[in-house]
Amino acid sequence: MKNYKLILFLLLFSVRIFSQNTINDTVNTSTEETFDYKKYYDCDFGEGNVLIVLKKGKEFTDFKDLIKSRKGFAIKMEAIYSMEFADGKRYESSVVKKITNDSLSITNFFNENAAKLAGQPFKLINYPLSSLKYVRFIDDRMLSLYSKKNIQKNFNLIVKKIDWAKMCPAVLQFKDRNGEMKVCHFYLTSQGYDLLYEDKGRVYYLEGRVEWK
Repeated sequence: MKNYKLILFLLLFSVRIFSQNTINDTVNTSTEETFDYKKYYDCDFGEGNVLIVLKKGKEFTDFKDLIKSRKGFAIKMEAIYSMEFADGKRYESSVVKKITNDSLSITNFFNENAAKLAGQPFKLINYPLSSLKYVRFIDDRMLSLYSKKNIQKNFNLIVKKIDWAKMCPAVLQFKDRNGEMKVCHFYLTSQGYDLLYEDKGRVYYLEGRVEWK
């Protein structure tokens, strides 16, 4: 639980909707009461693999340098990335569940509710790392502008085992929804990580202010 609290420094931002119009949601988290995280989501910050996407001709030194120098980025388990594979299929809100030395496993939808709304079974999809073709990043939410990274042409893929390998989602309370709890997955954009959540099968950007004590 201590680890969960540490990631909340990211969560003060204002974002736009992922799939349709929505109202601002005020979210509150409190560290004064005992919170059973695994009641809502089963995840821990244990050892595991991270996929490093590194520009060709560059060397990986550490994650801080990777971000600061813009040499590339990292794909972590339990987070969401806009990815397209060699079979032409594109995934916008799928959760990365497993990374091995030669494969990537993702969910086909954000969660079971999103799959149900689409009329499809919720399942895990496995791809060889070599089939990852593009990763897209939102540049401007207001104008819906994206930039696209050609992975196969311009990047090398490196799998590295580290501690804290997962970006476990935040579990937040929506005060304006009678205290409803939502699992909010981190989603990588050009500006950093945003949060996505699901409501009635539709996926949204978290919009509003996040508070914690």
